[in-house]
Amino acid sequence: MARLTPRGFAELGASALDVRLVAFALALSVVTTVVFSLAPALQASRTSLQDALQQSARSAVGGSGRLTRDALVVLQVAAALVLLVGAGLMLRTLANLRAIDVGFRPDHLMTLSTTLPPARYTDTQKRLAFYTRVTSDAAALPGVERAAYVSNLPFVTQGDTIFYAVEGGAPPKAGDPQDALYRVGTEGYLATIDARVLEGRLLDARDAGGAPRAVVVNETLARRHFSDGTALGHQLRFGAPDTPPFTIVGVVNDVRERGYERAMKPAVYLSFAQTPATWALPEFLVVRTKERPEDLAEPLQRVVRAADPDQPITRVRTMSDILALDVADRNQQMLLLGAFAALALLLASIGLYGVLTYVVSQRRRELGLRLALGASTRSVMQMVVLRGLSLTGIGLTIGLGLAWGLTRTLQNLLYGVVAADPVTFGVVAVLLACIALLASYLPARRAARTDPIAVLRAEG
Repeated sequence: MARLTPRGFAELGASALDVRLVAFALALSVVTTVVFSLAPALQASRTSLQDALQQSARSAVGGSGRLTRDALVVLQVAAALVLLVGAGLMLRTLANLRAIDVGFRPDHLMTLSTTLPPARYTDTQKRLAFYTRVTSDAAALPGVERAAYVSNLPFVTQGDTIFYAVEGGAPPKAGDPQDALYRVGTEGYLATIDARVLEGRLLDARDAGGAPRAVVVNETLARRHFSDGTALGHQLRFGAPDTPPFTIVGVVNDVRERGYERAMKPAVYLSFAQTPATWALPEFLVVRTKERPEDLAEPLQRVVRAADPDQPITRVRTMSDILALDVADRNQQMLLLGAFAALALLLASIGLYGVLTYVVSQRRRELGLRLALGASTRSVMQMVVLRGLSLTGIGLTIGLGLAWGLTRTLQNLLYGVVAADPVTFGVVAVLLACIALLASYLPARRAARTDPIAVLRAEG
């Protein structure tokens, strides 16, 4: 259960096992055993001696006992189909989300968060000195390629936008806030996350405090305002109309800052050395590693403490963990549905195998007589297999109807696939049919190996 809890939620104690939970599970197990023992007990108590002798003489299986067994097998197959369809839909959803291009390379990225107290870091220069020391010391660690600070990492927040205006451009339309996601970072941030340059350059050492103010925009902003030409050289103003303009020096591909599913927004990337501290402060250290990023967790924390022993460090995690949190609900539900579906599939297989084995043992005399009178082993096997497939067919029919209705509750969790996806339904139905065929084949083979002479001798 602890593994079902994604990193970042572990501190909530969601996987804690306590006495109440164990007591509930034990009580439920006992109640389930008693309830499901009542039906066969009541059937046995109602059977008369004369009926039992007649049924034994006929060596046949029928009546309410057979109907009960058949009904349980049908329900098991139906339940397995519903759970397998749900797990299949969630699996396809996760696959579709993982296939989305996030606009950067999340592997081999280690992150942590620091919050510089205003009382000690009173101006931009003191903050820049801290950022510069930490990033330079981090980049010097073995196994580190790049290091940078940024105000917000991708997938961490859905907001933090700022109003912008294109210098000399048309005013925004009514109802259009013309706001952009803004990320303030140190030199080399976009290169650290491996964003792709589409035009121009990234922010670097040339964009210091006294240099002309520079900004890098994403593809969405460039396409919205400069679709007829290059965005380079145009100027943007942020916030109030009298603020100094920033010149666009580069265009990068769209980075999914707000997660997998939310629509893309215009985004701007600014240098902390050129922006007022009231706009945004870099809080996240992001490091590109050559090997496992987890191995750099402790060394990076030592680097931060060396720069400031009193600096609190939080949210130490890899970028892959951050992306996993965005689909944590889907992943948990897929795992739970998959586990219950596997259990239901196992129970359905055992139930079908058990019923057919019991039928074969009860009809041993009849099968022996059929074989003695010239029936082929193939026909005997077909009889048993058809019995199993008929029960499975009924279960599949009921299960498909239930799944078609119940999977509608998952629609809000699905992505790139509809609740009534015919591919998922078809694959699950074929899988169940194949397993049912195997579960039916084993008792059928046993029935075909019945020795007619031995049966007749035993009956005699």
